[in-house]
Amino acid sequence: MNITNEQLRNIIQEEVEAVLNEFEEKEITDPCEMAKDPTRRPIGMSKAEAEKLCKDKELEEAAKKPCKPSKGKRFAKRVDGKCRSYGQKGAAKGGGDRIRPGTKKGDAYCARSLKIKKCKNPPCANALSRKKWKCKGAKSQK
Repeated sequence: MNITNEQLRNIIQEEVEAVLNEFEEKEITDPCEMAKDPTRRPIGMSKAEAEKLCKDKELEEAAKKPCKPSKGKRFAKRVDGKCRSYGQKGAAKGGGDRIRPGTKKGDAYCARSLKIKKCKNPPCANALSRKKWKCKGAKSQK
């Protein structure tokens, strides 16, 4: 059987349109519902994959809201979907910013915070504060 290029193009185009129409007809369900109910999952998707999609969706939703610092803290940053609060609230005695990298106060903070034990799931508050103070070892850089 001989098929011309024109006929081949038409056959391919019809098949592509049929596949696209099939995807449009399928109902897109919530990934968390797919994790709970196996009848809602696409064929070939495991429960673990559906749970991962659900977790990713929850992280995205949590990432949409900005973090609010805890009581007594100045900054907040989202890390792995959770908010981490750090930094002392308020202004310095002279009315300026508390965080002044490259000063004696900065060097003292860096030396003190260097001795704090590392956390299990970084970055922790100490690491975030050291970054703000621009700590390199026990010294604060300008």
